[in-house]
Amino acid sequence: MVLLSPLWAQTDGSGQGTGSQMEQRVSKLEKAWAAVPKVSGFINLRYAYDATSKENGFDVRRARLDFKGAVGEKMDYRLQLELAGSPKILDAYVTYRFCPGLGVQAGEFKVPFTLENQYGPADLETIDNSMAVTYLCNYSDLSGISANGRDVGLCLRGGLFSVKNYKFVDYALGVFNGNGINLKDNNNTKDFSGMLGIRPLKDFSLWGAYYNGIYTREKVKHKRERSSAGLEWKSRKTLFRSEYILGNTGGMKSEGTYALAGQYVHDRVQLLLKYDYFRRDKSFSRNREHDYLVGINYFPLKRVRLQANYVYKAKQGGKDVNYVAVQCFTKF
Repeated sequence: MVLLSPLWAQTDGSGQGTGSQMEQRVSKLEKAWAAVPKVSGFINLRYAYDATSKENGFDVRRARLDFKGAVGEKMDYRLQLELAGSPKILDAYVTYRFCPGLGVQAGEFKVPFTLENQYGPADLETIDNSMAVTYLCNYSDLSGISANGRDVGLCLRGGLFSVKNYKFVDYALGVFNGNGINLKDNNNTKDFSGMLGIRPLKDFSLWGAYYNGIYTREKVKHKRERSSAGLEWKSRKTLFRSEYILGNTGGMKSEGTYALAGQYVHDRVQLLLKYDYFRRDKSFSRNREHDYLVGINYFPLKRVRLQANYVYKAKQGGKDVNYVAVQCFTKF
């Protein structure tokens, strides 16, 4: 402060101090910089090997650009593009916060259903989503929707009851078209989805979610109803997350569950164990799959993550599969 004080004491030659002028200029620059979208993204490269079929290969799995910015103190926006494969818009929404406990989100974004779906691929600990999330949460949905867990709609969300540096309750309630990304509604109903989380401890949370809607494809309508319950313990070094998910797709009832455990054995090394179960149709006994995963995440640099997963897929009524995948995320 001693070294800086002469600078602020300078005058413009007329005896008037220039400190206030400099403060005004800095304030204008800060406001201008805040209005500029913050650009980020990542490149996701993968190698996968199926030891049963001997199929293997490299691919650019994802290449994303993410633009975020603010419009005033209470409104912000996000635009995320997927450039790998067929380019598409993944996220395009604005959020307005009425108060710390209530905000409204409008546009295209992740559906508030299942805890795992709220994680982006650059943050998810395993290479692939759990089977129940994949088939019952707008990824490769049994209804026919393939939308990266997203839809177009309106959602109220927020956190309530502050406890030290976290919220005791988190919630999200939304209505959606029910057709996936970049698609208008083609029936006269809207889909509903909601999540409720209770966090009795900073590192521990309990979650419940429900989804209900009608999906129309080629003039054929069918019901889509899903529910989930789960919990998560996530500290600096230790992770445990598990969910049980039920689905009703046009009368076909499905169920699945997973349990994921992770432990950092070094600041840059995380070890993983996972059990993943899915039953596509509960009316048939021989369509279950049990997956057993062993994995490792390695962070050689701050913005680089290397992942390796071995999965043994035990398919009832089908051929078991040994699957190995390695992928790299490079963020910018």
